Amino acid sequence: MSKAIVATLLLVVSLVLAGCALSYHEDLVSGLQDMGPNPYITEPELQDLEGRIRTIAMAEYLLGESYALTFGPRNDAIISNFQARFNKQEMMEAINLVRAGYGPTVAARYPHVDSQTECTLVDSGAFIVNQDAAPDQFDWTFIKGRCVDGLAHGVGKAVDEKLNAQFVGRFEQGVMIEGVFTMTLEDGSPIIQLGDAPGEARIARLLTTEFHENGFQWHRYGDYNDRAQRHGFGINIWGHSNAMIVKSIGEFKSGRLDGFGAIQRPRPWGGGEVLNVWIGHFVEGNLNGAGAWTNGMTGLTVGYWEDGKRNGKTYGESTAPDDNNEAYVGTYLDGKRDGAFRVRRQAMLGGKTGEFTEFYANGQLIDDGIETSGGDDFGKFVALAAGAAVVGTSGISDTSKVDIGSAFAADVLAGGDGKNMNAMQQQVAQGAGNVNQTVNSDDEGVFRLSCYAPGNFICVDYKLNSRSKSEQFKAQCSQGGNKLIASCDSSTRQAICRHQSAIGETDTHDYLYGSEPEQVKEACLSTGGQFRMIE
Repeated sequence: MSKAIVATLLLVVSLVLAGCALSYHEDLVSGLQDMGPNPYITEPELQDLEGRIRTIAMAEYLLGESYALTFGPRNDAIISNFQARFNKQEMMEAINLVRAGYGPTVAARYPHVDSQTECTLVDSGAFIVNQDAAPDQFDWTFIKGRCVDGLAHGVGKAVDEKLNAQFVGRFEQGVMIEGVFTMTLEDGSPIIQLGDAPGEARIARLLTTEFHENGFQWHRYGDYNDRAQRHGFGINIWGHSNAMIVKSIGEFKSGRLDGFGAIQRPRPWGGGEVLNVWIGHFVEGNLNGAGAWTNGMTGLTVGYWEDGKRNGKTYGESTAPDDNNEAYVGTYLDGKRDGAFRVRRQAMLGGKTGEFTEFYANGQLIDDGIETSGGDDFGKFVALAAGAAVVGTSGISDTSKVDIGSAFAADVLAGGDGKNMNAMQQQVAQGAGNVNQTVNSDDEGVFRLSCYAPGNFICVDYKLNSRSKSEQFKAQCSQGGNKLIASCDSSTRQAICRHQSAIGETDTHDYLYGSEPEQVKEACLSTGGQFRMIE
């Protein structure tokens, strides 16, 4: 990234975070406090991550001269997740020391250098880590110091005149161990490194600082291998005249985040950019597995990621000034919302309040919400049977869902007489109608349809042998807020029960938001069905 771009970026971030942006952050803090933790999260790992990302989201992002030499609340909140991996005070002492320049740093760390000159270096091509340089680029000449048996041993000085590189530090038996290094990079920026020197069998912990024009600095602190790669703990920091910004922190492997870590990057928002934070488990630089995100302005999410994209179950909390606060749970596929999202909303200006179910397909909102509690008008459940629609309130228990599925399979799919559905209808139904079951030879064929009940997370795929039967089932599906969709195969975690009957083939999908897989399996097998899971 060019120096001009970096300077502009910092300015943009500063501007966006002023004025109205601050009100968004204040509303977010207030909303998160009012809502409390997301009530839908049950996984301990995700509950832990939610606590971490809430702390980061609620911390102020402050700029100004007072934060030029230290971290503001937002960056401190990020760093606090890694305090067991390094000594923050030692790092800051090193950063503030190298800011004074190479000479003062050497004077502070190595005030006395011996004057012996005939010392030998075991490896004159040894190098101090430099991200922009290849290994073995240096050709060191020992200048002065202390020798033992002809080898540099103790505090000494070495230079590479061709690259204008200098090193003052401690040697052991002709090998650089730790010290202060400086050179000028190809773009004219000076670099100072302070700490250990990596070896073939030794991970080095050191600070690397690049100095750019307009006061911009890049601090990299942590563990390096002998191939100039981050390997172990590391933290990358952008430093400027008014801010210290954590760019990445956590466990590195071969130069990339790999393990528990966090990154902070600018993303578009409100006509400018704000800093977004991701924290969780990384593989080769991308979130993979459990992770969390926030922009510190409008919300946060916690869930599962794949190659840097949300993929799988996701929980979230969002706010908007003078509008509403909400918590939700649903599934992302390849970074896009897909399927049912359960939403708990606190509306501020007369909007919908309570629990709703929204439905998405490939990131697009298909339905803006079906109420799932609070009265007779809050959604319906449809179990499609041979000639009968069982319609009842959506407050059906998971056990009842299984019972309905069993009755459906026993009566319709297995060619029964309907007595099981009739009994179930008496328990949960509000009225029923009869449908002609006659199949004429003229309308025989293969007809496919899928019916989804969002309020109950139940979906049924049909392959029917009659056009008239297909039309009857379509009409029944449209009752009670259910939806005809292209396919039920829209979730990564489903229990599927397949039955074959005279009228066709049926796959009943339970999305397992509340049901137990073994319970669904037992009901399926007991009615002669074939059970399988999609994870």
